Amino acid sequence: MKTIIKTYKEYLDKGLVEEDSFQKDVVELLETVIPFKKNLINRIREINSPKSTALFGVYMWGEAGSGKTMLMDMCFQTSTVNLKKRIHFQEFMVDVHQRLHKCRNEQGINDPLSFVAKEISDEVKFLCFDEFQVNDIADASILTKLFELIFEGGTFIFSTSNIVPKALYKDGLHRERFLPFIELIETSCMNINLTTKKDYRKNRLQDLKTYFSILGNETEVSINEIFYNLTGGAKLSDRKLLIKGRDLIVKNHAMGCARFKYENLCCQPLGPEDFLTIAREFDIIFIENIPKIGPEKRNEIRRFISLIDALYDSNRRVVISADGEPEEIYKKGDSEFEFKRCASRLHEMRSNEYIDSSRIY
Repeated sequence: MKTIIKTYKEYLDKGLVEEDSFQKDVVELLETVIPFKKNLINRIREINSPKSTALFGVYMWGEAGSGKTMLMDMCFQTSTVNLKKRIHFQEFMVDVHQRLHKCRNEQGINDPLSFVAKEISDEVKFLCFDEFQVNDIADASILTKLFELIFEGGTFIFSTSNIVPKALYKDGLHRERFLPFIELIETSCMNINLTTKKDYRKNRLQDLKTYFSILGNETEVSINEIFYNLTGGAKLSDRKLLIKGRDLIVKNHAMGCARFKYENLCCQPLGPEDFLTIAREFDIIFIENIPKIGPEKRNEIRRFISLIDALYDSNRRVVISADGEPEEIYKKGDSEFEFKRCASRLHEMRSNEYIDSSRIY
């Protein structure tokens, strides 16, 4: 059976991460707590025993580039638990509130939060949250009971964050009511501070070509190789992003990298909020087969400009294949003025300065 330690060793052998004794210690620690199919039943029994000291989850925090997301993805992909899910924390809370709203409109449900928590713990036994943060009093007011009930249902939660537990919901309204949740995280989860001066993902990205101006088989082979090297050949999966009640399905993603065809982003009814969500959710975005865009393609060029603006403003790293240099993509039309800025940004996004400053978690 593939273990987290074996997977980490594969990454080392492939040169995807640099050997680091602290990170290795963290991997060995995670190996002891992450649920696998064979230990899930015993874990649930332990949780429900009267004198249980079981850990209910992992809360890992650290700065950008410290390897949090990589380690969580490694654990998620390695775990053999069938009922597992990885989701952005804010999307999870939107779903929780939608379920609560539905319960309150139905008769016969006396305790909507308990009902929803049981639904969740029945649906998933290994739940991974990326970018855990609490900004909303509506979230803060229910998190303690929600997590207690989900834990009691035997679900293991792995969260990554930039914020130490004691600083969650800092200066928030009625924060004193939120303090029991902080205590719950500190006492019921393994707390791991992944502070490091190394930026693991940036090291992996150095010296890679990120803009290809000729379309064809040779470019496709190069893109495939870059994607494989960045993801370590990890199994591709789908990610469902919840955007104002809509589902946006992202296919072909692994290890924080998402791969898109131009037509799937700019020839579909997507807008700025969709592109900002993609930028927030993934570290490195591949956009392939960008054609020369004619003046009659008004909606396409507006979407393309909006897409690049979202990625640039989010300081995201991109790998692009296009039919020409940036200024050759769109030469004439209603969006000529706006595209000049877009082309300038595309040039900047392939520069070493942009790469060094890119915000990768």
